[in-house]
Amino acid sequence: MPAITEHKKCVCVEFGDTNNNKYWEYTLYDDGTAMSAFGRIGVTRTETPTTPAKVLAKWRAKTRESNKPDKRYTEVKAVNTGGGTSVVASVKKTALKDIARKQIKSTNPLTQELIDYCAKVNVHQIMKQSGGKITFDADSAQFKTPLGVIAPDQVADARDLLVDISDFVSNNDFSNKKFGTALNSYLRLIPHDVGMSKITPRRIFPNTQSVISENDLLDGLETSFIDITTKPKKKTGKKKDTAPQIFNVELEHVTDKKVLSYIKNLYQKTRKSMHQSNSLSVHAVYTVKIAVMASAFEKYGATLSDIRQLWHGTKASNLLSILKGGLIIPPSSSSHCTGRMYGNGVYASSVSTKALNYATNFWGSGGSTDRTFMFLLDMAMGKYYDAQTWGGSYPKAGTQSTWARAGRALKNDEMIVYRLDQVNLTHLVEFRQRY
Repeated sequence: MPAITEHKKCVCVEFGDTNNNKYWEYTLYDDGTAMSAFGRIGVTRTETPTTPAKVLAKWRAKTRESNKPDKRYTEVKAVNTGGGTSVVASVKKTALKDIARKQIKSTNPLTQELIDYCAKVNVHQIMKQSGGKITFDADSAQFKTPLGVIAPDQVADARDLLVDISDFVSNNDFSNKKFGTALNSYLRLIPHDVGMSKITPRRIFPNTQSVISENDLLDGLETSFIDITTKPKKKTGKKKDTAPQIFNVELEHVTDKKVLSYIKNLYQKTRKSMHQSNSLSVHAVYTVKIAVMASAFEKYGATLSDIRQLWHGTKASNLLSILKGGLIIPPSSSSHCTGRMYGNGVYASSVSTKALNYATNFWGSGGSTDRTFMFLLDMAMGKYYDAQTWGGSYPKAGTQSTWARAGRALKNDEMIVYRLDQVNLTHLVEFRQRY
């Protein structure tokens, strides 16, 4: 059987004047033969035997810069793992949850069950958001599109494009040609189920909430990616785990009654009946120590004044991302992607149910409260800006944080810092419905 010497894919996505969502690819073999294939992404596929000269000429014709945007094909950045030179080297047949179970330091079976759940819900959220166009391959532990495995630089490029898209959507500038260009480029990286009929860009991203949901999808993809180009470690006499180091975190189920009582009382004291999440109660508590966050906070945040113990709600599908590397602050100009009205920073609240509403996606289109999570954290406010209203540019010069006070700027307190080393997660609290 001939071996593959080269394999390339290109894609053409254009919504607006047309409805292009197609790909073309070729494969060269060491016996001098070639094969081309084309079709609609994730829908159809037609293969044709051909020659190396013909496929190379056709590749040049399809990808040349002089083509009109709706006719031009771009090379796919997704990595092909169906043969050829790309291989899932170090993590073949290793699921993400197995790596998490091994690398997240814990001793309690309940903690191991939580890790399994986090991996499962992350996979489900990604497949749901993409309309099934992004699937999970358990054998290779990778997320795949119809064009191949999603790679880190692909997600990074998509995130930059989503920032541009969010600005157009926020300004209701749907007819801007630059919006169409950014959207087409985005869908070449992160395919979605857009159907067969002609569709307008506005139907794909109708509002800022749809952009926020898409940003969550990128977070999940970034978390779940395992570097498929990582070379296996050299074999020694002893059998070693060759999976790359992803998690450096301690997560332990709390059984100490004093700690449990303290956290439950802290939640109860600031819950408000006006919030949807008021129907939830504390089910379990876990201590958290993310090495990179704890170290950074000790060096800077711990030296500041006014350190507060606050709440930070998050969706269950984001938990592995946070456990992997701590909280993140999105790139500049992307507040529309994340719904942050006081600039790009880490948000927390002293009002427990205010923060918990973010975990249930109450501020968006609603969400499941089957298993809901919230972090308890230390936030070093330092010198804060007392916000009297919302909107404007943040952070304010000469300050280290923002306090949006209840009754002035917002109905409930919200605190924001703009440096990651001003925050340290201490506990993960799980909530369930009261029956």
